[in-house]
Order: sequence, then C-alpha cells, then structure tokens
Amino acid sequence: MLSDLRMDLRYALRTMRQSPVFTVAAVLVLSLGIGATTALFSVVDAVLLRPLPFAEPERVVMLGSDTVQRVPPRYSLMTFDDVERQSTQLRALTAYSNNLFNLTGDGDAQQLRGTVVVGDFFGAFGVQPLLGRTFTPQELATPVAVLSYGQWQAMGGGADILGRSLTLSGQPYTVVGVMPASFQVPQANIAAWVPYDSQPGAATSEARTQRGYRAFSITGRLAPGATLKSARQELAALAPDLLKEDAAQEFGVVGYAEQLTRDVRLALWVLLGAVALVLLLAAANVAHLQLARAASRQRELGIRVALGAGRGRLVRQLLTESLMLALLGGVGGVLLALWGTDLLLVLGADALPRGGDVAVQGRVLLFSLAVTLLTGVGVGLVPALQRSQLSPGTVLGRGVTEATRGRAHAVLVVAEVALALVLITGAGLMLKSFWRLHQVDPGLDPEGVFVARLSLSRDRYQEPGRSAAFHRDFMARLAARPEVAAAGVGQSLPGGWDIRRSGYWVEGTADVPNRPNALVNTSTPGFLEALRVPLRAGRRLTDADKADASRVMVVSERFARDVFPGQDPLGRRVTFGGDDAQGNPLWLTVVGVVGDVPYAGVESGQEPTVYVPMDQGGQGYFAGGQLAVRAAPGLSPLALEAVVREELRAVDSTVALAQPTTLEDRLATDLSRPRFRTVLLGAFGVLALVLAAVGIYGVMSYAVAQRSHEMGVRMALGAQRADVLRLVVGQALRRVGLGLGLGLSGALAVHRVMEGLLYGVGSLDLSVLSAVALLLLATAWLASWLPARRAASVDPASVLRRG
Repeated sequence: MLSDLRMDLRYALRTMRQSPVFTVAAVLVLSLGIGATTALFSVVDAVLLRPLPFAEPERVVMLGSDTVQRVPPRYSLMTFDDVERQSTQLRALTAYSNNLFNLTGDGDAQQLRGTVVVGDFFGAFGVQPLLGRTFTPQELATPVAVLSYGQWQAMGGGADILGRSLTLSGQPYTVVGVMPASFQVPQANIAAWVPYDSQPGAATSEARTQRGYRAFSITGRLAPGATLKSARQELAALAPDLLKEDAAQEFGVVGYAEQLTRDVRLALWVLLGAVALVLLLAAANVAHLQLARAASRQRELGIRVALGAGRGRLVRQLLTESLMLALLGGVGGVLLALWGTDLLLVLGADALPRGGDVAVQGRVLLFSLAVTLLTGVGVGLVPALQRSQLSPGTVLGRGVTEATRGRAHAVLVVAEVALALVLITGAGLMLKSFWRLHQVDPGLDPEGVFVARLSLSRDRYQEPGRSAAFHRDFMARLAARPEVAAAGVGQSLPGGWDIRRSGYWVEGTADVPNRPNALVNTSTPGFLEALRVPLRAGRRLTDADKADASRVMVVSERFARDVFPGQDPLGRRVTFGGDDAQGNPLWLTVVGVVGDVPYAGVESGQEPTVYVPMDQGGQGYFAGGQLAVRAAPGLSPLALEAVVREELRAVDSTVALAQPTTLEDRLATDLSRPRFRTVLLGAFGVLALVLAAVGIYGVMSYAVAQRSHEMGVRMALGAQRADVLRLVVGQALRRVGLGLGLGLSGALAVHRVMEGLLYGVGSLDLSVLSAVALLLLATAWLASWLPARRAASVDPASVLRRG
C-alpha cells in the first residue's frame, strides 16, 4: 500500500512538472481562495468561536435584552442590590461601569480609563491575577486597585508594582494585583479596576441614592444546577416587583459571550459565507482546468486501462494529483492568510470584540488543512470519476466523449455564474448601504474642529460649582486666543461617545411610570457654535444660563417633532426628574431648537436630544466631558493641541487631556465597522467577477479548440463569420442566463440575512439586482466573444487538411 502511494506521489509530481502552466495557475487560484477563507476564519474564530479566557465561560451571564441593541441596557446600583438579594439562580453577582481617572504625581496628569466595580467582580469572571491578588467583596470600600497587563507594562512591568501607591483623581490607591493580558473586561483599553465605594463621596453619590441613575452592567454566574432558562424564568418572575421600582428597565438574562459579540455576529457570519463562495468559485475554476487536462490525457488513461488498471486505481491516481495541487495551494493560502490577517486588522478587525486576538494559529491551521483537503477532493472527484469509467476503446476513440465533457463544463459555468451573482449582489447592497451612510447629514460641520477628552480630578471638583467655574475660565482663555474661532465642552460627541439618556415628562401631560427617553448633552456655551449645529428657532445656550438663573434647555428638531408635534416648542416646559426646595418638579424651559445630530452613531440615527447648561446640569461633579475647539480660518485643527495644553496648564495642570484628534477622524471611526464589512464584501465581489470571467473564458476557449474541425466544416459549407460568432456567444450566454436565474433565486432566498447589515437600502433592491445581472451578462459576453472571434477567424482549408 505504501509503495503504491509513493508511486502515485512520484507520478503526480512528474505530471505536474510536465504541465507547469496548468500547475501554477491551479495553485495560484487555490491559494487565493484558501488564503482569503483562512484569514477571515481567523477573525471569526477569535471573535465568535474561541472560548472566553474565564473559568467555565459558558456559565458567565449578564442582565440584558433579548433584542439586539447598539448600547445594551444599564442598571442602577439600587436595582443591582435588589437582584443580588432576591436571585437564587445567579451567584457572584457584580455591577461595574467605566470611569475616567487622572493619574497624577509624575509630570503632566494622564487620563486612564478604569472600571469601578461593586460586588464579586473577579469571582464572576473566575480569572486569577498574574501578580498579587484581587480585592474581595469585603474590602469594596478600601482604596485598592488592580492593574491591567497593559498598564502594568506601561509602568515598567516590574514585580515592585505591588504595594505601590497611585493617585487616581486625587485619591491614593494601593496596587494589590495585575491581571493577565487576556483579561479585557469590559474593554481592552481598561487600565485599572477599583471598588466603587472606595471613591470619595461614593456613599452619597447619585449612583447610590437615585434609582434612575442607570450606568452599570450587571454580570454573574449561573448557580450550581441553574441553567440559562431557569435564570430567565426567575428574572421574569421577579420583574414585576423590580419594575415597580424602575419601570424603564429590561430584565433578561443573556450569555456574556453572546452579549459581547451580539452586534457583530451576523456581519462576521455573512462575511465568512461570502468568502466560502469565493472558495467555491476558485474550486470551480480549478475543476475546469482539471477537466481540460484530463481530456488531454485521454490516450494515456486509455493505455493504462488497456494494461489492466482498474477504476479504483485511476481514481486514486487522479485524486492524488488533485490533492497535491490543493496542498500546494493550501501552503500558499496560509502564507497569504498571514499577510491577509494583518490587512484585516488594518481595515478594522482589531476594533471588534477580542479583535486583538486575531491570529493564524492552532485551530485556524486545522481549519485551513480541512478546507484544503475538501477542496482537493472536490475539484478532482468529477474528472476522476468521469475519466475512470470508460472502456479502453472508448477512451482511445476520438471525440466520442465530448458531449459528456461539455455537460460537465456547462454545469460548472452555471454554478460559477450563480455563485458570482449572489456574492456580487451582496457586495452591491453593502456598497450602496455604505454610500447612504456617507450621505447622512451629520448635523454639524466637522471640518477644522479639534476634539479631545477632558478629565477633572474628583477630589478637586467634588464641590458644586467648581467644575462649572473651571470650564468658564478655561473656555474664556481659549476664546481669547486668535487661533480659536469657537470652543465648548459637552458630555457627548457624535459617534457614540459618553451617551447619557434620561426619562422626561412634559408639563401639562399625564406623568407615566415608564417615561420616554431623550439623550441629554450637558454643555457649555460655545459647544454648539464650535460644532456649527444650525439654529432653527430661538437661541443657543449663553453665559447668562447660570445656576441661579431660570432653568433652560435647547432641543433638537427630532425632540421638537416628537414631543410637540405641530406646536411651537419655545416656552414649553419639560422635567427630567428631581424637585426644587419647595418640592415642585424642576422644570426646564425650551429656549431654542437646533438641528439633529446622530450622537449615538450614524447607523443608530438621530434621536430626541436636549442640551442643558452645565451650570444647571444638576450633576454636581462633572468629569470633564468632550472638548470641541474650532480652528481659526486657515489653521490646521491639530495645531490647536499645543494651544489647548498651554491654556489647560494655566488653569489647572492636574486636568488631563486625552484622545486628541480631529472631529473628522472621530466621525470616520464611527463608520469603521460598516467600512470593514463593505471593503471585504466589495473585494470578494470583485474577485468573484474576475473568477467568473476567467472561468467562462477558459471554458469557451476550450470548447472552441475542441470544435475547431466543426467550425472549419461549417465555414467551408458557407457559414459566415457572424454565424460562428452568434453560435459560440449564444451558447455561452444561454449557460450564463441559466446561472443568472439560479443566482437570482439564491439571492432571494438569502436576502433576509442581509437586512440587519443595511442602512437605507432594501435587501431586494431592484437597481442593485439589475446592475449586477447586466454586469455579469456584459462580462460573459466579453469572455465568450474573444474565443468566438478566434474561432471565426480560422482558415477552413487548413482545418480540413488537419482532419
């Protein structure tokens, strides 16, 4: 058996050396298909399939919604206390929220993104520290901190980090541990975890005293014997009592891994399906080559049959050759995938959950090997079975199997066109969707705007009014600079940055338990001017809107339409909660209407938005917010960073300035995910078109070569050149037409899969379907016209002399 295998391998290598053009073409096509599939699978494996680096990760769950949401539900600490006290199906419950800290004590203040936690945070995820220990639920009021691996490395990476004191937002914390690099909860950019109650003023903070302060995620583990279903049933039973306290909540239970990847899962599976179609197209092209090559070896195979070779022996030999080609293609594909993975990270794969773990290793290599072997068998099986079932006389005879061979080629052409139509249609829909996203009016003018995040120390700005005084001084100094046209600070910037929503109640209407929500953007005067959000009615916020003045707000057009349909909103009053000293609602009067801005991201669309003066925001301590500075005409916005830092040091050197960039770049980040899937699907569509064109051209060239004698006879009997052209092109277009019909059926069958990925485009967009069909028809006509033109140019006499 081994000797037969060695003989097959030697013979396969010899035949491949004898046909170098065929070998190189087949290996290149297979490398392209296998490489693209392997690279994309490495992303799917890292994001969706690889188990989370927790103990028993399938038992880690979180409170959430059964529906896909861009921003998952958040809960108050009072709600967390209720769930922790009443639930029997969940254990090691924890609530956590991101926070910004200023690291001071060594040069300029640095801004760190940290997480404040309540409950058994590290027990919920079941991850042991790399160094030291974690803090326990019993020391949640103790100022201790656990650092991330990245922050530890940034601070030198030494073991002496344990016990070191760090000053975070004015509060000294003792470092007790360092987590491994794989622990990235809730995000990869978290630098430290600290107990929430260790912060100054935590006991009397809004988070501890107001049930409507919903800023925390709640995670835990299924208790022993509990299941996801039983936990959901228990929360559903508890929900009525919990909703009495907070009617605006959603009480569902979802797996942590599912929630982590919920908004990218569909896109990644669609992309993997698309690249699988590319691999099938590549395999179909190689199958064309295999069929043509098998035909050229007809006499050789006939002699082997005549000498006693059985059908199984021939099939084994031909499959060995096919597998050799596939293995060479697999090696090339893995090398291509190593480069392709880096390209995917550049395109935005690293912005996906766990995207930093994308790599070609382990299971990805096993997947690539499996794909390679399946492809090798797939592309070689039909030629092997077809050529091994003939008798010696039939095989040695001339031309008697052309009909069978032509049918096989025709089936492959139809399949290629159908696959290409499905894939190019998906690419076309995604491209049109992305174009529509680009056409969405951002509601502002991003050109020439410098943006950054400010972070104020909690110890220095805990007293009411101090943060407002800082912002007034800082904005006044910036406005006095000749490089600055306008400047302001707001809680939110477009693209989903620091969104806060709150329920509202309109004066003169019945208050309801589950109030509708609006996005609340606490802002300074100058913020709307810096962004150039157009004023539609009334006025913007001014310096006169101080804490002791009448409480006012500016609303967006969407808010005005939804809340005051057909009415003049100016002068109307709305409350977002809270009472004054006399126990009356804190009413805010609408003084202006401005254009809509999609703060939560273009894909989420505009939502009702209000702008509240920072002096009247009712939040006491304000962490700093988002700075927007418009450059003077002719000045680059990035040149403003030095100006901003200079004035910031003059006002308070302990305030950190982080993430400096331009508003244009920040808006581009908002489109990173749709751009990632559009670029990939577009590339796959172009590749599918090229492969389909090459396949049709190759089949028609082969068919013309096989029928050269017939063409000569036809022309000798009086057929004109146009007749031959119509014959060859017509034959190709009939096959293409059948493929288009099947492809259209496939596109209709899978159209619903695309619906969740499109913006402003129907999944059955007729313009896209028509354009793709016409493009494939034109490509097929050109790919068949070239060999047809060659066939029509033959000399009948020379063809007939050759016989």
